[in-house]
Amino acid sequence: MQDVYELIENAAPSNASVFITGDSGTGKELCAQCIHKLSKRHNAPLISLNCSAIPSGLMESEVFGHVRGAFTGATCSRDGAAIMADGGTLFLDEICEMDLNLQAKLLRFIQTGMVSRVGNSTPRKVDVRFICATNRDPMEAVHAGLFREDLYYRLHVIPIVLPPLSARGEDILLIAETFLHRISRAEGKGFTGFSPAAQELIRRYPWPGNVRELENVVRNIVVMNNGDTVEPHMLPLTIAHPERREANPDRPIDGRKSMPVIGNMPSPLPVSHPRDGTTILPLWQEEKRIIERAIRICEGNIVKAAAKLGINPSTIYRKTASWKKKTAS
Repeated sequence: MQDVYELIENAAPSNASVFITGDSGTGKELCAQCIHKLSKRHNAPLISLNCSAIPSGLMESEVFGHVRGAFTGATCSRDGAAIMADGGTLFLDEICEMDLNLQAKLLRFIQTGMVSRVGNSTPRKVDVRFICATNRDPMEAVHAGLFREDLYYRLHVIPIVLPPLSARGEDILLIAETFLHRISRAEGKGFTGFSPAAQELIRRYPWPGNVRELENVVRNIVVMNNGDTVEPHMLPLTIAHPERREANPDRPIDGRKSMPVIGNMPSPLPVSHPRDGTTILPLWQEEKRIIERAIRICEGNIVKAAAKLGINPSTIYRKTASWKKKTAS
């Protein structure tokens, strides 16, 4: 990471394009933000665009903007990310997911510095610095015909490779402690550190979701527990019981190897279920039954269950705490 920090410091003052690669959750957007803040453009905007999150039909408008009436639904003119970033930095996240036709227009923009909004043939001069990121191997994408080779060489001027969290040694505990202190303050909790046993389990876990997964795990611990020291029983099952993971190393926990189980859900509390179809239960019991069923179907993965239910994972954590109070009373 010291090499990465040195690369960031050396690259930031220039206008050269930066190409960041690394697994999901390693901090590629944070790296881009650091480069912008240390650059001569830090007083101008940093505009971020996630190329994988925008439908291909809208992507050109998002990048270059459009004029009123350019397409159905274009009720007013709008500047795109390229114009909004004028004088600053344009960060194109997941660049390898961009449609090939738009890649050609992006290449033309890089070469000329001119932008034309959709529906307007009058070009406009724009001065931006490009930072791109992807969790793919960009050369593999080039060889597969998914990413233009000429665009790759235009953007791949200063490469920065972010290592996975599992390769960062004692950094894992330093980052975990930073998250613990920050989240504890935000949640009004009193956690100050991890016990030696909990530290050892955190070191041994492979962290397939990288720093993002670590933050989610620490947030889960803080929300679901109380105390001043994090103990092993407070950790999610996949971390607290590595023997289960080692017994089935290739078994996806939620259908994707990259998303671990988040959360230690308690055993379902006994709730009487009406059999005659006429009994009305309190709303919280019905919610509890539905949410616990979703969690069981998702094999304990709260994040996936919340997505299926169309709610935020924090809603499940909050309701779980309220159920405990109701059943205790």
